[in-house]
Amino acid sequence: MDQQHISGYFDYNATTPISDEVAQSMIPVLTQFANPSSSNSYSILCKSAIVEAREQIARLINTKKEKVFFTSGGSEANNWAIKGVLLQHIKKPGHIITTAIEHASVLDTIRYCVESFGFEVTYLKPDEQGVIRLKDFQDALRADTQLISIMYANNETGVIQPIEIISRLAKEKNIPLHVDAVQVIGKRKVDVESLNINYLSISAHKFYGPKGVGCLYIKDVNSIGPLIHGGGQEQSMRSGTENLVALVGMSKAAQEASLNVAQWDKDNWQCKQHMINLLKLAPIEIKFNGHIGFAAALSNTLNISIKGVRGEALAARMEMLHNYIFSIGSACSNNKTKKSSHVLQAMSMQEEDIQNSIRISFGRFTSIQAVEKFIETLIIEAQKLLIISGSRHG
Repeated sequence: MDQQHISGYFDYNATTPISDEVAQSMIPVLTQFANPSSSNSYSILCKSAIVEAREQIARLINTKKEKVFFTSGGSEANNWAIKGVLLQHIKKPGHIITTAIEHASVLDTIRYCVESFGFEVTYLKPDEQGVIRLKDFQDALRADTQLISIMYANNETGVIQPIEIISRLAKEKNIPLHVDAVQVIGKRKVDVESLNINYLSISAHKFYGPKGVGCLYIKDVNSIGPLIHGGGQEQSMRSGTENLVALVGMSKAAQEASLNVAQWDKDNWQCKQHMINLLKLAPIEIKFNGHIGFAAALSNTLNISIKGVRGEALAARMEMLHNYIFSIGSACSNNKTKKSSHVLQAMSMQEEDIQNSIRISFGRFTSIQAVEKFIETLIIEAQKLLIISGSRHG
């Protein structure tokens, strides 16, 4: 299936279609069976591919390759950053600051540390536009705060947090800062060194790479414990034979992103502006959830609620009748029994608006024409649902 050319795919924040170049880069590696950690001549090509992958990721976020540590994805990177820091303090557990809108891999990991080892946690709530209040953050800082974990951009709303200011305040207090940057890498340029972040999580399948591979940026390797003991890979911080095929795919994806992220962002913004304009003209009542401006939110993400129309029903009709795919929440949250978005709840939205919400996310393979057809169909189906529910006469 050629996912790149599915014009009805509007769920890029769940996962991006893999690019042709990335797919082609992985095929020759399938037969390179040598263990990269072996000393034989067959391993040379494998080792060089791993070095190349580390260099490409380092270039993408403007750091040194020695600070890039491969993982199985963003969730593992988040787990490692949080546990790797906090487990060094279990003899004297202190305080953690995070937000109520984090990904489950952050919230559940912190909950585990709190319940298992006695850490205390402050969950910062965002304002109604989805942004953490800096005063709340400053008020939450304590002398025993041992870790701050705040996402860069939210997966459901696309709203961007003030990471640069938070990083500066954290540095003033000498508190390590972990940033889940899974949704922003490949969508906006990120300079991890200038931001002075301690740990940064990345996932390849969010920027046109393969699934099952990502990395954790670690500013100071001595500041965090290892994730997996054993074979000595990843500077003895995450042992285990490397997934060479996935690493080569991520390497190509990172190279493409380094070269094109500014243009992708510009193209996405044009699509988003057009989408917003079309929705504002629609004969249905629409609420935009969270900031929608360029500086305040990702260019590829729009979260809306349509009055009187359940998001779940609309998504089902759009997929079954028209092959359009979008989300009513985050993909990871949909693996659970949870019915309501914890992100939109934290933004103090009314339950009806939450139930009526949908997340539309797109990317480099989305055209203006595809946006127009999608919105036209979305409006027609929303109107039909309003008639079915009795909220509007046919």
